[in-house]
Order: sequence, then structure tokens, then C-alpha cells
Amino acid sequence: MKEDIVSFSGSRAEELNFHLDLAGISYCDGSYRISRKNSPIFVFEYVIEGRGTLIHSGMKLHPEKGDVYIVHKGTDHTYFSSADKPWTKIWFNVSGVLVERLVETYGLNVVWLVKNCEIRRLFEDGLSYARKKPADVHEKTAIAIHRIIQGISCELKKREQGHHSPEGLNLKNFIDANFAEIDELEKLSELIGRSPSQTIRIFKREWNRTPYDYVLERRIGAAKSLLLGTTFTVKEISSRTGFKDQFYFSNIFKKKTGVAPENYRKLNSQYNFQ
Repeated sequence: MKEDIVSFSGSRAEELNFHLDLAGISYCDGSYRISRKNSPIFVFEYVIEGRGTLIHSGMKLHPEKGDVYIVHKGTDHTYFSSADKPWTKIWFNVSGVLVERLVETYGLNVVWLVKNCEIRRLFEDGLSYARKKPADVHEKTAIAIHRIIQGISCELKKREQGHHSPEGLNLKNFIDANFAEIDELEKLSELIGRSPSQTIRIFKREWNRTPYDYVLERRIGAAKSLLLGTTFTVKEISSRTGFKDQFYFSNIFKKKTGVAPENYRKLNSQYNFQ
């Protein structure tokens, strides 16, 4: 087992709301195993060679050569290398509100593994710069992580075009553009000329969730970004994201995230909003 690791101080993390903890290449063997409870960091990894296992939320995934996997902040997870075909992988351990916003903005908050993701060069470029440890390493690495997240998102969108029906794509694109205004299923049904029940079946078949669940997912994601990036009140945010009732918004937000909107802002933002 060999690792080529670069570590960084946190002296500039507060300024950027981004922190690069560690980065490097791991040449694994059968002893390589990482476990975290309520992880304080995001981990982005590109597998150069070999295969291994990632366990989260009761699911078992198998990242292998050419794959990218994301380990999300706040999760319990374990990942380990195969002994007969051990991993060689490039990785970044990062944290900060900026990463959370990027992951949510690019729709990766439920993405853990992307097979055959052709963005190795982005990982190599980011690590190459980090190794130089320049004065602006946090700023430049933040850009590198942004490019990696954007690259993953682009790969997934290309696959969507090839694996989803025109109806499924039209429905998702419409929700993405109008999630704060959608208040009835009939708008979606009219879009594709189907009955409400058919519309639900089509969307669930294509996206593994109902239209309602996806609208709610987008609204909660937008609310998180507004809580951390603006001084809007909870009432204003509930209205801007499509929750016409502030109290319903607060209840559903707490149900989905585990904390009330005000507490989410206090716990995750470096700013003291008044």
C-alpha cells in the first residue's frame, strides 16, 4: 500500500468558504479501507486501475477502472479496494459551502457512482496544481473541483439524451425550469398530451421518482442555496421556491434535511444573517 498525499492548512478556507483538506494518488492493496460516520467532507475520486466496493445507505456499488465516485458530506459510508485487482486512484477531500452549492446546482446530490466517466484529465490537472502548493492553491483548486463537478454533470446529461424518451426529457426539463411555479399535475400532462396517471407513470419509469417528489427535491435544493447565499427571510424563501405557506415549508424542510430552515442557515453558513 502506497499513497502520494498532499495536505493543506486551513488558513484561507474561511475566506473562500472552500477547503482542500487532502489530495493525492493511492496505490491500494487488500488492506485499503475507509469508513466514516456523518462525514465532514466530500470526496471525489477517479479510478485509474482496479476495482473496489463502496457501501452507503444499504447499497453496495463497485467503482472500477474509468469510474468516478463521490462520497457525500453528512453520510455514513465505507469503501475498500479489491485485493486481487487493487485500486489506483486520484482523489480530493474537500469541504465548505461552495462545494455543497456546486453539488446541488449541478444535480449531483444523489449521485454516488458514474461509470466510464471520461474526465481523468480534470483530476490530473487539479492534482498537478495542488502539488505545487502556490499561494492561491485554495482558489485554484476550488476552480478544479468546479470543473470536475461540471464534467460529471455533462457526462450524465449526455447519457440522459441517449437513455430517456422525449417525453421523459421534456417533463424533467420543464420541471427544472419551472419548479417554483408548478402547482398542479395538469400542466405536466398538457405538456406531453397524456393523462395525469400516465404522466406519473412515464416520469417515474424514466427518473425513478414521481413528478411531485422531483419538484420537491428541486425546491428544497433551491431553498438551501437561498438560505446560505442570501439574506432573504424564511418567509421570502418559501414563496420564491414555490411553498406558498411558510409553515408547511418549514415542516417539509425539516422532514427532508433533519433541521429547520433557520438552523440549517446557522449551522452551514459562515455569515451571521440578521
